[in-house]
Amino acid sequence: MKKALGLCLLFCVTVVPLASGAFSRPDDSFQIFWRKFKNAVIRRDKRSVARLSKFPIAVADGVPDIQNSAELSRRFGDLFDRQTNAAQCFATKQPVPDTESPDRFTVVCPNEKDVFVAYEFERTDVGWRFIHRLFPTNCGCR
Repeated sequence: MKKALGLCLLFCVTVVPLASGAFSRPDDSFQIFWRKFKNAVIRRDKRSVARLSKFPIAVADGVPDIQNSAELSRRFGDLFDRQTNAAQCFATKQPVPDTESPDRFTVVCPNEKDVFVAYEFERTDVGWRFIHRLFPTNCGCR
């Protein structure tokens, strides 16, 4: 009995604090994804950006969604150069967790008119992916 109680106490003292600490630390998988994605955009590596994206990529304001990697390659400038300089922004900005979902992050990039362009990322079955570019918004949220 004493042996079982001792093992139980040992478990509670060592394993439980380790497990609870795992929930409070930042998601390393997102940070790894973010470095890859950010560097691909900065290098204008369209293939890598496509591999790190989930299609269709939603594009707001009545603009057609991007359906596949070939279309992403053609519209790369629309996504990352139109109304903001995503490469410059990504070099200095850090994504912030979504307040409503732990499986989403957003990067908000300014443009010259105090309007913002938001890029959204989501955890999928195959890992983190770029899913959405919100065209200029006056929303300063996130």
